[in-house]
Amino acid sequence: MEHVLSIGAGVALRVVLDIATGKDHKLIGILIGLWEGVVLSHFLSKHIRSRSRSKDPYLALATRMAIDIYLSHSLSRFALTCAWTPVG
Repeated sequence: MEHVLSIGAGVALRVVLDIATGKDHKLIGILIGLWEGVVLSHFLSKHIRSRSRSKDPYLALATRMAIDIYLSHSLSRFALTCAWTPVG
């Protein structure tokens, strides 16, 4: 359930940033990448503590990335998001 909420929050963040920044793909890509990194880090640390080998955090990340490229139609924004995800 928490992964579904993270997907919903990620989509909501993308919509809010699109509206707030006037579709500035560089800024949005960086901010979303940082968000994705923080969310992925949170879920991975949670699964490490419970000793679960689940692939759910990675599947949720892939779903959010697929939604991002579907909504934005921008490869540069997608590349920036992917590049900044490990930083978060």
